[in-house]
Amino acid sequence: MSKPRVLLVEDDDIIREVYALKFELEGFPVMAAEHGAAALELLKQFKPDIILLDLMMPVMGGLEFLEALKGMIPPQDYPAIIVFSNISEPGEIETAMKLGVGAYWVKSDYTPERVTAELANWWASQSQR
Repeated sequence: MSKPRVLLVEDDDIIREVYALKFELEGFPVMAAEHGAAALELLKQFKPDIILLDLMMPVMGGLEFLEALKGMIPPQDYPAIIVFSNISEPGEIETAMKLGVGAYWVKSDYTPERVTAELANWWASQSQR
């Protein structure tokens, strides 16, 4: 099974660069955006299988991005979305899940190695459904 194409949406330059490099080294096709508006632009040329999405970002945050995405992509082409944020408040998690998020990962609980391993496992489990 090939690795999924990943769109990483993260405003922190260091986190974005570290994770994008880790994805590349592990064989994941990856593109990265610094906020939701930039990610929407990337979606015009890059069709990810998974979007790894931060919530708190300048210009356009993750929840705004999710709202905009719904009107932009037909349901059959909708990528899997994993929120990757340090916000762990139940209300925020519930809101994200209602907007179609498949999983919610708290950044402080993850290392780049764990993210790539769990992303591959998560993708494999989703592909079997």
